[in-house]
Amino acid sequence: MTLEYAGPKPLISAHGIEFDHNKEDKFVYLSIAAELIQALDHEYIEDKSYTCLTGDKPITPEIIFALIRRYDPQLDREIEERQTLVEAEIASQIKHAHENRLLCEEERQVLINNIELLRAYRIQRSINKTVYYSAIETLARIIHKGHIEHITAPMYPKFFHVFHSVQGALTKLHPPVDSTIDIYTEDKHLSVQLKIRV
Repeated sequence: MTLEYAGPKPLISAHGIEFDHNKEDKFVYLSIAAELIQALDHEYIEDKSYTCLTGDKPITPEIIFALIRRYDPQLDREIEERQTLVEAEIASQIKHAHENRLLCEEERQVLINNIELLRAYRIQRSINKTVYYSAIETLARIIHKGHIEHITAPMYPKFFHVFHSVQGALTKLHPPVDSTIDIYTEDKHLSVQLKIRV
């Protein structure tokens, strides 16, 4: 199992393969999630603010994988379970393609070939997604444990996406943790802030 970029969500049909660029591969957010884990997981002194400058180059996929495995000992099992689900979904789609009488034989074969062609691609996306959500759950636990009140970052779409995911994970904690995301301008720079109601 490795982490690597696969690509946006594929839309497979008997007429070809298209990609939904609104459903990006979670791999693109993993470096940010890993940097946030590294930046936030430490002891905190009450009423003290902390600043962390992220690295100028992304963390390697191998380091990201090792980091998240450290926080989630069940990660490999979770990946295997997700991979089994994707394999079952692919098998079901191939079965339905064989049985589809609305398509001619040639179209059925094209559909089956397209599904098979993207098997490894879809499995890689599922690995990336599983690791991403494990990182997000780790971030939510770190925030909760550290009684972190807010996290501020430059307003880049990737930071916003990660903050939004963390916000969702915070609501799934027991008890749920409420939070908001604010976008604001400070010193002529757009920033995004995840505010946690502790």
